Amino acid sequence: MLDDVWSESYEDWMTLVSPFHTCAPQSKIIMTTRKVQLLKTLGCDHLNHMQTLSHDYVVSLFAQHALGAMNFDSHPLLRPHGEGIVKKCDGLPLALRVPGRLLRTKTKEEEEWKELLNSDIWRLGKRDEIILALRLSYHDLSASLKQLFAYCSLFPYVYMCDKDDLILLWMAKGFLNQSSSNKSMDRLGLEYFEELLSRSFLQNMRLMKNQCLWYMIC
Repeated sequence: MLDDVWSESYEDWMTLVSPFHTCAPQSKIIMTTRKVQLLKTLGCDHLNHMQTLSHDYVVSLFAQHALGAMNFDSHPLLRPHGEGIVKKCDGLPLALRVPGRLLRTKTKEEEEWKELLNSDIWRLGKRDEIILALRLSYHDLSASLKQLFAYCSLFPYVYMCDKDDLILLWMAKGFLNQSSSNKSMDRLGLEYFEELLSRSFLQNMRLMKNQCLWYMIC
């Protein structure tokens, strides 16, 4: 199964699918993508369009990320702003997670929700909703976190690294020398790591019982 495919290069796809021609007869390959035109170009005739999630379910999902609740019953003034953010994210679960987790770190003041809903970043044109949501979260990062995330861009797009090793690299570069903090560099690095993880800039993946992680530069 090929999940969440984005490449639109016909040549890249020919290279990718060439080994599949030796599969056993009647083998099936399932691919999910929003690039419908690419599939038609490749000659994929059997397209099944997945149904979108219901509005009520998506709003409930966003409430779980942003409020830790199943709905907005306890915060009715926030519901219109939450529904507006859901609409801007086009109902995509991953896109919803990013602004939801961002709001989770803030107070539940209506003005903060309104500010996020009316951010100029949403007006950048019809682009990928996930990237726009991540950009919102990025602009909310502190200068220290932006520096640490920028350092991660030195690595490949998807790279497996041990969490402790990454923190040691931050320490070696002098990124964790916070004179205003009484915390040790180890503790400060861990807190920064967890913050980037919670905002979906890093992705944690345990392989069997080890402590390895995959982190993705978004």
